Amino acid sequence: MNPAQWQFSLSLDFVTKDQPALLDKRNGRVNTSQVPLYTEQIIYRGDEPKLLLESNYEIQGAYPRGFFVVMAKRSMQHNFVFRYPDHPWFEDLYGLRKSAYIEMRAEDGVQWELHLKISRDKQYLFGYLCKHETMLQIVKESMESLLYQRKLPLVLDLDDTLVRIVGAGNDRHVPENEVHLYGSRVVALADNRRVVLTERVHEFLDWAQNFYEISVCSLGDQNYVENVVNVLDPDRTRVRGILYSARFEHDYIKRSPDPSRPPKDLTALYPYCALKERALGCGFTLPLIIDDETRMWPSDQHDNIIVVKSQTGNPLWNVNLFPLIQETLMNIHQDFFRQLDSWRSKHMEAAQNGLICTREPPSSIGIYKTYLRSMFRDMIAARRN
Repeated sequence: MNPAQWQFSLSLDFVTKDQPALLDKRNGRVNTSQVPLYTEQIIYRGDEPKLLLESNYEIQGAYPRGFFVVMAKRSMQHNFVFRYPDHPWFEDLYGLRKSAYIEMRAEDGVQWELHLKISRDKQYLFGYLCKHETMLQIVKESMESLLYQRKLPLVLDLDDTLVRIVGAGNDRHVPENEVHLYGSRVVALADNRRVVLTERVHEFLDWAQNFYEISVCSLGDQNYVENVVNVLDPDRTRVRGILYSARFEHDYIKRSPDPSRPPKDLTALYPYCALKERALGCGFTLPLIIDDETRMWPSDQHDNIIVVKSQTGNPLWNVNLFPLIQETLMNIHQDFFRQLDSWRSKHMEAAQNGLICTREPPSSIGIYKTYLRSMFRDMIAARRN
């Protein structure tokens, strides 16, 4: 068919029902919840289902960027190109680097999802066809592959956690006149900026990569993130996960109607964190974060954070990665896979006997909390007046 012949409306009622009215920044008026969409191109690749094209669709929700990353890794190609709709809901979608999705029916009655991803130049919406169960399978496989390697996901912040930048500024910079005090800990980036490394950071990464898939999430721009990782891990044998800059989200949020939102989000790195099932690896049960701040992350992800702070009593900036952080990560890893082996054994035993095992799967966060309680208990027991 001629693409121009298929024009339809997107309803935002479902995704905005619990949100305040969206105002048009240009005239202060309340925007309509019905958004017209104009088709620019329909691409036939030969294996598409025969879809029933309707005049109205309901936006079912928004997926975090991690879902699209998984689709890109599978080389999924778009089937539709639409004009970008000038509407604040889609502006927010673009600023947070998310994708929306609608449900479409095929002639054989099978339900499909059409994922709508905004182009980088904000001129178009690209539509990717995928079955919901296929998407879930792809997401779960990425998680199961990690656990098969007996590794857990670990997200590292950069500034004031692993490095501190050299230059004039606030107290989160190392002044030029103090650089000589840091000796070999001062390293140059590819753009000639310099950073100070926290002590034993290479040793820590060498150790951690054996038990964790290490990713990075920073408010620095993408070039900065990659430049810092290049000095932390020039051969990319330590940091094998995602190098994520949340600068785009940070800058958008600051000028958005809701500037208090945190720019970092685990769902942007790991799509299985967005799954609501009470199953192994779903939600925020797996990843751990090492960061010097909690306020850059959503409140429901604060339990994932191991908060670090500059060493007290030391006039030079430094974050101690040994022994406490290393021991904590080691304990969590050991206990998680001990519990996972037991959980799988119980499920297998129940299945062999025709029963259903209701035992909860292990959680990194639950183990972390138990470990902290035990530490606090021991501190109380050892305390003397």
